[in-house]
Amino acid sequence: MKKLVVLAGVFTLAACGGNDAEVAETEIASGEAAEAVEEAGAASPLVGSYGGEGEGGEAWVSSLNADGTYQDVVGGEVSETGQWTHEGDQLCFNPDAEEGTVSEQTCLTLVNVNEDGSLVMSDADGNEMTVPRLAE
Repeated sequence: MKKLVVLAGVFTLAACGGNDAEVAETEIASGEAAEAVEEAGAASPLVGSYGGEGEGGEAWVSSLNADGTYQDVVGGEVSETGQWTHEGDQLCFNPDAEEGTVSEQTCLTLVNVNEDGSLVMSDADGNEMTVPRLAE
């Protein structure tokens, strides 16, 4: 999966549990991605940073910002930025793309937000994973 290094990829990596399970992806033009950003906002309980260790042992941190943007850092390097949305039980990530190119939107199903702030999510195949929330 080519998105393993990005936020959606980081969440996907956790979802895949080391396998190559597919994540629901839809192509979306970068201009449309910007328009798709809605009120993720400060009121969302999802705003914050999540992190852990990937399959290769590299540390990752994904930050969901109140302005509807996100940033992924893998091994100390920014690997992706973009916009995120949360509608119903769908948490979707729209990576930034260069003008004139197409990026892939990745959506995961939000099953639960645990008391510790960690997210229980599932991919398109129903594989569940827990994404740990980092202390602010």
